[in-house]
Order: sequence, then structure tokens, then C-alpha cells
Amino acid sequence: MRRTSRRVGFTLIELLVVIAIIAILIGLLVPAVQKVREAAARISCSNNLKQLALAAHDYESTVQYLPSGMDVNGVGCIQYLLPYLEQDNLYKNFSFGQAPMWYQDPLDRPPTTGTDNVPRPPALYGSEGNLKILQCPAAPSPESYVSVCMVVDYGTAGVDYPPPAPYGHVFSAAPGRLVVGRSNYVGMGGYYAPSAAPQWQGIFTYKSKNKLASIPDGTSNTIMFAEIAGGYIGWGGSGGIPSGTSGYSRMCGFNYSGFDVPYAGPASNPNTSKWWAFSSQHTSLIVVAMGDGSVRPINTSIDFGTWIYLTGMQDGVPVSF
Repeated sequence: MRRTSRRVGFTLIELLVVIAIIAILIGLLVPAVQKVREAAARISCSNNLKQLALAAHDYESTVQYLPSGMDVNGVGCIQYLLPYLEQDNLYKNFSFGQAPMWYQDPLDRPPTTGTDNVPRPPALYGSEGNLKILQCPAAPSPESYVSVCMVVDYGTAGVDYPPPAPYGHVFSAAPGRLVVGRSNYVGMGGYYAPSAAPQWQGIFTYKSKNKLASIPDGTSNTIMFAEIAGGYIGWGGSGGIPSGTSGYSRMCGFNYSGFDVPYAGPASNPNTSKWWAFSSQHTSLIVVAMGDGSVRPINTSIDFGTWIYLTGMQDGVPVSF
């Protein structure tokens, strides 16, 4: 009787070849997966901005003008758009006009203690709650922000921002830093405080009541909302805030374009991120919603002057795409 032997398994060389092939395939696959994820994040982000713009249009149709970029209590435009984003309960839970500034109202934000012990009740503060429609999938997750900007104050008190608010970006100390709802989108305030540069003011500023039909540069040439991912700030424990990525709240009505050109990159990088600028974690661009409701990418290599013309609503220089 003849017996034949059959080899089972791989030789070392064959195993190494298989491993090398798998490594090459993974190397080819990972960039493709990353590109798909980036594309999906951009689509979701664009849809969020589209919904914000449509909500602003619906608000204007109802009230006859757009919401103010910031009211006399520092409450921003997005908070006023909540009913038009199917968030009527969050809107009604907010305490409007009960304190000089909204973040001083204990029903909207817990008083500052410097600790992270959030007092209850209320079960839900007026500023509390993170909405998916206000989050870009490419940006840091809401819980990763160590604090958020509650209001932007620049210019003349009582003219460009409500008194007696301090001058500058106002961030929430602890424990409010954990409570205040985050947003990756804010209204466009234009170049700078309208009293200093009225020709470059944006659609949303302090006590503004603009109408879409009355935007001199045209709605298709003027940015209405834009991304803002925040950036690293070295708080070092001041106000109970650890150093890390700080962002923006949904109550923060707008930001000024004159602070910087758009930035795209890791918000957590202390050397390159720009917490003060409109920004994203997409590749080389941010997404914006124009006044006509269209959504467009803006490359971060944009010239500063062109950027300013896109953000001002009456500078007389409409920028064509």
C-alpha cells in the first residue's frame, strides 16, 4: 500500500508574504475609509447649516425680520430659532430677560463656584442640552470641550453689546462649563463692531433686526451662519476650568470675521488652533450657510479681504462663487 503525505500550514516565508499583503491592503483601505468619513461629516454638517438657514427664513416669515444676533440680555440668535428647529421645549425652558445677562440667571446657568458640583434643581437648566443639529460630526464631541463662550463683547457697550457685560469673549466658569449647551455654529457678525465699521457689519449683530430682502450685497453673496470648532486655551484651572479645547454655546449669537481668516485643523492643538476664529476639523475648509439658504465650502486659504467681503452685508463688494 502506498501512502501519500499532504503538507498542512504555511512556511515562515509564506506567512510573512501573507502578512505583508494584508498590511498593504490595510494601508490602501484606511485612507479610503477616512475620506468616506470626512465626506459623510461634511454632508451632515452642510445639512445642519441648511436647517439653520431655513429656520432663520421661517422666523423672518413669521416675525417679519431675522432674530437679533444678540439681545439686551446677551441671548443669541440660535436660541430664538429653537422653535423653528423642532426644539420648542428647550426654548420654553429658557428664562428670557430675567437678569442683566442670561448667564447670570440661576435658572439658566448654575452660579459660579469654581467646582464641578452642579446643583439641582432645576432638573434642566435653561442653557442645558446638546442638540445633534448644532454639532458637526468632525468637531470635538460636546463633552470634550472644557468650557464654552457664552457671549462675544467687542466695541461700545450699549451700542455693540449690552452693558454691563465685560469686554471680550466671555466663557463659562465651573460648574456652568459642564452645563451650557455646545454649538459648532454661530451667526455671522461681520468684520467687527458695527459702530467701528458699519459698512462691513454682518447679518447678526447686537439688537439687529435685519430683513433678507434688505441686504444690500444680496443674500447669495453674504454669509449667514458659519462653523466654529473652538480651540485650545490654557486655563490652568482658572475659574475651575482645566486647560483644553474651549468652544461656543448655542446662546452665543455670533462671532466677528475680522478676528482671523477661517482655520481648519485639530481644535486641541495648543500651537496651531485658533479658538477665536471661525473654524472646523474638515480638511482645508469650513462650511457656511449663505443668506439665501445655500450652503458652501470656504477654503482656509481665502484672502482676508475676500473673507471680509463675504461676511459683510453692505460693503458694496459682492463676491461671486
